Amino acid sequence: MQESTTITTCDVIIVGLGPTGAVLANLLGRYGWSVVGLERDEDLYYAPRAVHFDDEIMRIFQFAGLAEDIGRTSESFTDMEIILRPGRKPVSRSRIGSQDRRYGHPGAWWFHQPTLERHFHDGLKRYPNVTPVYGCRVTAVAQDADGVRATAVQRDGSERVFHGRYLIGCDGGKSFVRREAGLRLESADFDEAWVVVDTKTRSGQKDALLPANHSQVCNPAQPVTYVPMAGPYYEWQFMVTGGKSEREATDPYLVRQQLREFVDLDKIEITRIAYYKFHGLWANDWRNGRIILAGDSAHQMPPFLGQGMCSGVRDASSLCWRLDLVLRGIAQERLFDDYEAERSAHVREIINGAMFLGNIIQTRHRGVAFLRDWLLFRTAGLLPFVNKAFADKANRKKPLAAGFCGWGHRLSGHLALQPRVSRGEEGEQVLLDNALGHGFAVLARRGCLDGRRAVLERLAQAVDLRLLEFADDPAGAVLGDPSGTLRHWFDEADMDFVLIRPDRYVFDAGRAGQLGSVAERFLTGLALARQTNQLQGVAA
Repeated sequence: MQESTTITTCDVIIVGLGPTGAVLANLLGRYGWSVVGLERDEDLYYAPRAVHFDDEIMRIFQFAGLAEDIGRTSESFTDMEIILRPGRKPVSRSRIGSQDRRYGHPGAWWFHQPTLERHFHDGLKRYPNVTPVYGCRVTAVAQDADGVRATAVQRDGSERVFHGRYLIGCDGGKSFVRREAGLRLESADFDEAWVVVDTKTRSGQKDALLPANHSQVCNPAQPVTYVPMAGPYYEWQFMVTGGKSEREATDPYLVRQQLREFVDLDKIEITRIAYYKFHGLWANDWRNGRIILAGDSAHQMPPFLGQGMCSGVRDASSLCWRLDLVLRGIAQERLFDDYEAERSAHVREIINGAMFLGNIIQTRHRGVAFLRDWLLFRTAGLLPFVNKAFADKANRKKPLAAGFCGWGHRLSGHLALQPRVSRGEEGEQVLLDNALGHGFAVLARRGCLDGRRAVLERLAQAVDLRLLEFADDPAGAVLGDPSGTLRHWFDEADMDFVLIRPDRYVFDAGRAGQLGSVAERFLTGLALARQTNQLQGVAA
C-alpha cells in the first residue's frame, strides 16, 4: 500500500448513496453510528428514475425526521385510470393505496427524484458522524473476522481505504459489491424494453389541460404509462414495439410524434429520453459475512406498481435497527439472515404483483386484449367487487410472510396503525410514532399489564423498549386516543397489548396473560448475545 493512501475507519460503509443508501445513512445517523457513504457520482442525477412512494415510505421518512420537508415538495394522489386508446375516457378507475390515512399519511405520493434526493443528502448534514464521499469509485472489497475494507479511487486518481465493521451494498442493479461478494441474481424471466420520456412544462407550473390522474393506456398497438409527477414534471413511458432497436426507439423525432397524442409540444420541454429494460430479478443470497445487500443490488422489478424505490427504502428501514442491535453487541449476526429471509419473501411478492399487472397492461395480442378489456377492465369499471379483486391481486403492499415476528397473533407481520394521539398535560396531538420513539415499543390498554411488570423489565433490560399505555380519558403519562382508533383496533384484534418493532411492523400481540410467551419468542428470535440470562424466568 502506498504511503499516501488514506485509511478511514467507521462502523458502517455504505456503497452507493442513491435513495436506499442515503435513507440508510440518515437512519444510522439518527442511531448515532459512524457511517461513510461512498458515491461514484459527484452530484445527484439530474432526471427522475423513480416517481412514486406510499404511506409506509413517508412513515420511514418521518422516522428519519424528513417527512415535513419531503411533504412540501411531493404531491399526494388517489386514483389510477385504465384507458384503452389515447384521448378516450377511462373504462375503469382504481384507488391507489389506503385512503383513510391509517398509517398517518396519504396513501400515495408523486415526487421529483432529484428534489427528493436533495432532501436525503441535506439530511445527512445533521450528523457529524455521517460522511458522504462523492466522486469515489470502489475498486476492491475484502473482509475478515474483524471487518470489511473497501478500496476506492477518487476523481483525481488518489486512492483511499475505508475500514468498517459492516459494508452495505446499495450500488444498484449492476452492483460491484454484489459481484465482489459472490452473490448472484435470479431472473423471473420478465424482460421488456420501454422508453421513458421526462418532461417539464415551459411555464414551470402545473398544466391544467393535462390529466391530473395517473393512467395506463392499454392499447395493444402501443402500451403507454402516463405519470403526472410533483410540480411541473410529467413523464410518459412507451413500450418498445415493432422490434425497434434502442437507437430507433429513442429517436427524438419518433418520441415527439408519440407525445403529440398526449400533450401540446409547445407547452413542454423534453428533459430526458431513456431506454430501459424492465426486469424481474432478485438475489438468492443477500449476505456474505459482513457484506449485506439492499435496494436494487438485491432486487429489481418492473415499475407497474411503483414499488422499486419503495422496496429499497423498506430494506433500509428493516436493516438499520438490526445493524444497531448487532453493533451494540445486543444481538448476534444471524439477525442479518433473518433480514434476508424477511425482505426476500416480501420483495418477491411485490415483483410477482408487478409482473402480473405488467403482463395485463402490455399485452400486444389483440384477441387477448379484447377479452381483457371486456372481461376485466370494463367489468371492473361497473362492479366495485371486481375492481377490488383486481386491485388486491396487484396489491402493492403485503404483510411480512417471514422474518422476525412472533406469529402468535394474526397481526404479526402487519404494519401497526398510526393515528394521532394526545400526550402531556396540554394534550398535544402527535402521530403515534413520535411517541413510540426509535426502539421497540409495547402499546397497551391502560392498566392491563400492571401485573406483568417483571416481564416488561426483562425486555427493557435486553433492548431499548418503551411502554406506552392509552385510554379514552388519559391522565399523566397515559396517551389519549381522541379518534378512538386505538380502542377500535384493539377491540377488533382482541388484544390488550401489541409489541411493535422499530420499523413499525407488529412483532406480536395478545391478551395480558400472553405477554410472557410473546416475550420468550421475542428474545429467542432476536438472537440475543445474552439470551440465556434474559430468558430465565421470562414467562413468570
